Amino acid sequence: MATPDDCAASWLLYLSLAAKCGGDHPGRLAGLLAVCAAAFALTCLLHWCFPGGPAWGRWWLTRRLKGSLVSGPRGLPLIGSMWLMTGLAHRKLAAEASRLGGRAKRLMAFSLGETRMVVAAHPDVAREILYSPAFADRPIKESAYGLLFHRAIGFAPHGAYWRALRRVASTHLFSPWQVTASAPQRAVIAHQMVAALASAGAGVEVRRVLRRASLHNVMWSVFGRRYDLGTGKESEEVRELSHLVDEGYDLLGQLNWSDHLPWLARFDPQGTRARCSRLVPLVNSFVGRIIDDHRSAAPSAAVKDFTDVLLSLQGGDRLADADMIAVLWRWCSAGPTQWRC
Repeated sequence: MATPDDCAASWLLYLSLAAKCGGDHPGRLAGLLAVCAAAFALTCLLHWCFPGGPAWGRWWLTRRLKGSLVSGPRGLPLIGSMWLMTGLAHRKLAAEASRLGGRAKRLMAFSLGETRMVVAAHPDVAREILYSPAFADRPIKESAYGLLFHRAIGFAPHGAYWRALRRVASTHLFSPWQVTASAPQRAVIAHQMVAALASAGAGVEVRRVLRRASLHNVMWSVFGRRYDLGTGKESEEVRELSHLVDEGYDLLGQLNWSDHLPWLARFDPQGTRARCSRLVPLVNSFVGRIIDDHRSAAPSAAVKDFTDVLLSLQGGDRLADADMIAVLWRWCSAGPTQWRC
């Protein structure tokens, strides 16, 4: 397997050749730049010629071609197949796998800039991937990190902290007792949805009713705030949460070029970092205010919401306020966003 020293040695070779270009001629600098440009172009083309595109080509060359190649589109040099992840990405990926045929219908490799990607279109292959420890972690998107989701169970790296979050979720938040105890709450919201649809007459936007019901369910189950879906007017808290969720989901769903082309990261061409930095203080203020309200409220014998449960944890399960905000914020965005599409 090639090491970084091998790559450094190859570039030293390029530079030594460039240094000899032109000798003492005044155009020596031009010769140096020309050789470096030619070496860069040659390296990009060499990486691009492999199945799966430039990211996979770089990986296979560092492994010295050990193992069997995975079929996939080459895309373009440097950027790979970035366009496959725009718009209706699932349809584009399925069409590309069908076009390639053969093994690509089971497992297809492609490149997003410098990121190696695989798509499994067969249930047996997908099952192996899900059960493999090699896929326990996923690359953290800049937006997910900026929105604190690296502290929540969906994006946290596999390890002691992730196992603690999983234990909290399975033992306290989604235990059979907690799910059963919140059944009347779900029944109330379902009844409100039916009433809202019945009173809407002939013309009704079902997506809007579902989205409002999901927001109300989040406010009730996560924060303990109960509102009537049939009033027709949303509360200020629900409107605020809706705005935060919309902005957060838009940032998470965006194809951020900086995630896959590290040399673009410092420029933030799509403004992702700036938008995250504006959103996070609003999230901290919204969720932190509700946590403070729960702390100052008198204990109740009623069914506990997620905030109450997290505040009641003791010992090794207890979360810091920053982690608690990240976990609650992640669950807030997990509900309403499913009705966005």
